[in-house]
Amino acid sequence: MEEKTTHLTRTEQRLLEHLVRNEGRIVSHGELLEAMSSGKPTKNIGYLVQWISGLRKKIEIDPALPTVIITHRGVGYSFAGKEEARWFPEEGRP
Repeated sequence: MEEKTTHLTRTEQRLLEHLVRNEGRIVSHGELLEAMSSGKPTKNIGYLVQWISGLRKKIEIDPALPTVIITHRGVGYSFAGKEEARWFPEEGRP
């Protein structure tokens, strides 16, 4: 089987890193937006939804039925674990 290389944007990488550091815990929308702010705070959850969608397309087996990044409606997201992902960065970069 040919191995597929997946490249994450800097935003996707930072989002994934934050979720992985908090594996198994629900991370609120606000906490994720703050972690992603890069000095320009935003409260627009629409951006977060777009970032999560793009990340899911790259790491989920079926982005329409996510098993890696779980949505907790009205609260936030959680990272279920890299064993569920079809792709995950090499060790050293979460």
